[in-house]
Amino acid sequence: MNADLLRQRRNLILISGGLLLFDFANVTVAKVNVMGTELLVGNPQVIAYFAWTMWCYFLIRYYQYLRAENDLGISTAIQSGFEGRARAYVFEILKAKQLMGSIEFRLNDAHWRYSVKEYDTNFGELREVQTGSLPRLRAFWWKAKSIYCVAIHTPKATDHVLPFLLASAAPVVSILRAVQ
Repeated sequence: MNADLLRQRRNLILISGGLLLFDFANVTVAKVNVMGTELLVGNPQVIAYFAWTMWCYFLIRYYQYLRAENDLGISTAIQSGFEGRARAYVFEILKAKQLMGSIEFRLNDAHWRYSVKEYDTNFGELREVQTGSLPRLRAFWWKAKSIYCVAIHTPKATDHVLPFLLASAAPVVSILRAVQ
């Protein structure tokens, strides 16, 4: 993660956390102290508008800088976890401990399929030797477990997804508090 993205992430987390804190703590602004000078706030609503404007700005900037990143690695890590579990299942079906080739997985019409390819020495290339389907419920479970593992055991989710969750919580909480 580059320094610009880190800065935008920090700004979004700070403004979102501040807005949440103000909502939960029912903070009202009457005076502002700026470098030792006390300012009386005539219209505290202006400060709230300014904070929400800054929240929008920081949300857009974080999104822009996040989009500029080459690879966040989240989907790759999830797919890798899924394929590791699916590969173990295919090895169990093949009753093999190793394979002189590869196993490919693809999703067709909401159904996971696998293709086992082995190296054919006669032709000098990989040839498909077996295909099959992965059980839907197991495939769903493997995918869910992979998502869980990436979210809990790696910093990928907290680095990139958590700022969006925190940012989306700020207006939701604010709206819910206003409705009550």
